[in-house]
Amino acid sequence: MTAPTLKRINTEAGYIWEVAYAGMIKTHTQSWQALIFYHQAMECYQRDGAGSLSALLHGPDPTIHAASTSPIIPNAPSGDYAPSSMEQD
Repeated sequence: MTAPTLKRINTEAGYIWEVAYAGMIKTHTQSWQALIFYHQAMECYQRDGAGSLSALLHGPDPTIHAASTSPIIPNAPSGDYAPSSMEQD
């Protein structure tokens, strides 16, 4: 996998920033947004050595196991609960 790239592109609407990594291309209108994403991608690339996206995963997805650990639905408005069949005894 190739290292992340950061490009400044002139468009009719003005300059945009393009960050490419692992087959993704993200565009940003503000340089600080592009720099943050670029540095995060570069950290992952350097940490993995080969540039694998596995470094982007900081652990298991908490929503996968939410029903087995809590009756509260993640990211739901307050007061929303999982069905009783998902609650633990």
